[in-house]
Amino acid sequence: MGAMRTAHPTVQRITAAIGVEVAGLDLRSPLADAEVRFLRDAVAEHHVVAVRGQFLSAAQLETLAGSFGELVRSPLQRLTNKPAVSTIEDTAARPPAGFDWHTDISWAAELPSLGFLNAVTIPPYGGDTLWASTAEIYARLSADERMRFELLSAVHAPDESLLASVARHHGTSVAEQMRQEQPPREQPLVRANRQTGRRSLFLSPLYVERIVGPAGADGALLARLNRMLDDPSVQMRWRWRAGDVVIWDETSTCHRALTDHHPQRRVVRRCVVG
Repeated sequence: MGAMRTAHPTVQRITAAIGVEVAGLDLRSPLADAEVRFLRDAVAEHHVVAVRGQFLSAAQLETLAGSFGELVRSPLQRLTNKPAVSTIEDTAARPPAGFDWHTDISWAAELPSLGFLNAVTIPPYGGDTLWASTAEIYARLSADERMRFELLSAVHAPDESLLASVARHHGTSVAEQMRQEQPPREQPLVRANRQTGRRSLFLSPLYVERIVGPAGADGALLARLNRMLDDPSVQMRWRWRAGDVVIWDETSTCHRALTDHHPQRRVVRRCVVG
């Protein structure tokens, strides 16, 4: 494929630690190879890339994500026979989930590498999403801590709030089947971006039950690491507009959606790739 259709897309940093906004790209049609490389490099360097004004259909979002890798259906999507692109709709009758900081399906055998969100309907206020750089958190650790954490792992599992949400929307039998098929899974506490090799902490407070490893890996350590996500200096906050697309590195971030837009309607589409 040819060069980028826009000769000079612009990149504006959102914070010092994480996130850029890119202008000058049209994501509605299949990307050129150079465009995919440009976005992939931006995500690898800055962890989160946002592009305004991209009013995509579900099929277009699937095509966009498929340019970066194979789409991954979550265990819940497979259980309920749903497509890889899902729609999250918050209304007065269906309040937002209000999940804690997390990395998507961090308890699954097949972990995603990139996440994609496309805003469809956004209320006049509220409903922002926060991302935190777990690579920046890792970089701020002492050398001794980094060496120690390389030896540790963490146990991830679907938490009760997720299972309750599954039961509410899909039935108790689906929630129970998910619980049975997704037992707690041990994941390394430190992992690396496959493109850059940059290391990060694999934090996911919503799903991590405990840290395991040499003596000293106790609940106090897990609580301390989770609190680091609340430091504004490692975060970015994205104020959505309809048409926004955000792509993020699942290996170097945690995210959480705020719920202060309720009872207003908010609709986004999402998917992940491996």
